[in-house]
Amino acid sequence: MMFRVIAALGLASVMTLAPLLVSAQVNPPPGGQRQRLQMEQRLQLGFQRSIQNQLGLDETKMAGVQAIMRSFQQERSGLSRAQASLRHRLRDPALQDLTDEEATGILQEMLDVQQRELDLYTREQQQLLTVMTSSQLVRFYRLRENLGQRVQQLRRGGGQGPGGGRVGGSGLGLAPGVGGGGAGLLR
Repeated sequence: MMFRVIAALGLASVMTLAPLLVSAQVNPPPGGQRQRLQMEQRLQLGFQRSIQNQLGLDETKMAGVQAIMRSFQQERSGLSRAQASLRHRLRDPALQDLTDEEATGILQEMLDVQQRELDLYTREQQQLLTVMTSSQLVRFYRLRENLGQRVQQLRRGGGQGPGGGRVGGSGLGLAPGVGGGGAGLLR
């Protein structure tokens, strides 16, 4: 039974970090990649223990959380890619020469991505509340946010502490658990 709980938590951890890996902005130096991956694995294990210890989810509830998170994985990955694409376009020097019509299109796209993010977060929260209490879900989001911050710090080489910017998100994000990384993790 303990093996099943550990396996379930392992799966939750994989689902947690997949969007973070998709949205990573910083590539580690070639020699440091193995060490970074090992550190991320240790963080994942710590996250698993935290969920188990702090939320007290039994095997059935944990399986429910995993199923819910899996059901949103593809949509969340697509949203992360859309956010990354927008971030890339907003850094493009050619933006200085946009027409008003092109600028209006970009602004509308930003709103659309934000709305998709909010819709995803709302649906995810509603479903998670079927297997967790409200207080468990808030603690879950806090644990997920903390893990996202630690992973992003690791990716930056540990050089930036708390408050060093929005973690893993697009700067477009509204909700924990959606878009990039900090705004949440178990994606």
